[in-house]
Amino acid sequence: MNNNKKMLLVSYLFPPIGGGGVPRPLKMAKYLAGLGWEVHVLTVESTYHATKDDTLLNQLPSNVMIHRAKEWNPIHYVRPKATTQSQPASKEVQAGARKKKFITPILSFLKHVKNTLMIPDESVLWYGAASRLGKKIVQENKIPVMFSTSGPNTCHLVARSIKRKTGIHWIADFRDPWTQNMHRSGIPWRDALEERMEKSVMEEADGITTVTRGFADNFLSKYKAEIKDIEVIYNGFDPEDYQTIQDEENYDGLFVLLYTGIFYKERNPRLLLTCVKELIDEGKVDPAHIRLRFAGVFDYPGYSDNRDCVNQLNLKDVVEVMGNLPHQKALSAMKNADVLMLIGDTAPGSGVYIPGKLYEYMAIGRPIFALSLEGESTQIINNYGLGQVANPLNKEEIKKVFMAFYEKWRMDKTAFLQSSIIERGEEGDLSIYNRKFQGKQLSDFMGKFID
Repeated sequence: MNNNKKMLLVSYLFPPIGGGGVPRPLKMAKYLAGLGWEVHVLTVESTYHATKDDTLLNQLPSNVMIHRAKEWNPIHYVRPKATTQSQPASKEVQAGARKKKFITPILSFLKHVKNTLMIPDESVLWYGAASRLGKKIVQENKIPVMFSTSGPNTCHLVARSIKRKTGIHWIADFRDPWTQNMHRSGIPWRDALEERMEKSVMEEADGITTVTRGFADNFLSKYKAEIKDIEVIYNGFDPEDYQTIQDEENYDGLFVLLYTGIFYKERNPRLLLTCVKELIDEGKVDPAHIRLRFAGVFDYPGYSDNRDCVNQLNLKDVVEVMGNLPHQKALSAMKNADVLMLIGDTAPGSGVYIPGKLYEYMAIGRPIFALSLEGESTQIINNYGLGQVANPLNKEEIKKVFMAFYEKWRMDKTAFLQSSIIERGEEGDLSIYNRKFQGKQLSDFMGKFID
């Protein structure tokens, strides 16, 4: 091994934490190690998170060393602990009802504290311990290059501190924008402070990477003078994840649509559920023939807006809330669905975002029903013939696309059970979305600083 091929990967989100932000740092660690890098990961001690998956750590080879810095965060102590599997619906509702009255006002207060004091995000209380541990790792292992990936943006502040203390070369990776994010605080003085933080990261990092061309263009528009080098390294899928997918329950005679991921205010299924209810009431869809499955976080702990919507629309026999699933079980559920639902954000500007689950859906090969604003994700779906798109705010469009899928299924129950398109991600037109290819991109980018 080249003695210089050592790197520090700074990522708060890392297994056993699961969820959408985790695959990028996890797969980068895996494939950089496969390319001969000695990978040191700086992350948080196992802590609260809405999703958790202990099995993900099994993917890492021996030349990936994980270092965990302690964090104290008061918000974690009042939220229910993460789970890895679904609870029965009745128990989930009962537990939520008991806890909501107690937890909601506390969370509301802590959210106010977070918006005014915890800057740039609630992970800032990890900053001190992470910075000290990161400095020690770099110095003891003589590491020449570092890669920090956000969110949370605290990761970049940790990396900036490490660079200032050690002189290490640094690449800052943005899975989402920072000050150009649609989820800004709206507090003028805080936004101004974060502008200064972001500018310092752009100035002091040796290189910037991000996940969409739109993000890169926006960064250059704002920080062209500060950015030394920038590269787009897309998110993607790992073909190895799809080699041993197990068959799940066979929903014989049912039209199954599946969504995997997290819902929150700007991304929720309620308009879709309303559309399905109207189609049932209009006699166009037989509720006995359809199943809408949701894997992940249907409602955040302490909230029940989406569950309440299901009950109010009397869709309890149509909707199945599966809860959090280990990654392989989630892939199995995707494989055994007819259509995969991609429900995007509805906030202005969200068209430049590409949800990470799009790439997993892509690899599974089932058609995608995308409720997404026009942008890069809808371009990918249309350009590669991966499914159909509906405006997430347009009820008639949603109903039209749903009916197109439903009628096709009625004509042929096997219409959507196509073979996987993994081969297109190996050497074909989808290879830029292969995690192995992306690991090589990052390896080459980091190689500029150690040759």
